[in-house]
Amino acid sequence: MIRHIVLIQVSENIPADQVKEVLVGVEAAAFATPGMRAFVGGVKTAGSGLSQGFTHGYTIDFFDEEARDIYLVELDRDGIGRRLSDIAVGGLGGVLAMNIDISDIKTPEDNGGKRLQARWI
Repeated sequence: MIRHIVLIQVSENIPADQVKEVLVGVEAAAFATPGMRAFVGGVKTAGSGLSQGFTHGYTIDFFDEEARDIYLVELDRDGIGRRLSDIAVGGLGGVLAMNIDISDIKTPEDNGGKRLQARWI
């Protein structure tokens, strides 16, 4: 399974309704893709302080790379990919996209129900 992760630095002069329209288009492209398993996205929430200017993001889980590739074609079909770069600071320079293999995803239940203890060093 592939998790497609996209972070966007939305230009501050782009109206919120235009940003929402683009993200709705991204969601529609995802749901039009055979092999898409899950979509979630939206505006960043307050917290870590490590957002580095990224204001919005989304993830899409696909069954495989073929499904992900079909989604990328779907983005081009309706011009949503271009519109995504239009709302980003510096065009595609304001978009970070990556894919990770989540076939071996782990949950707290996999650890005997215990939460992992971790800290920043």
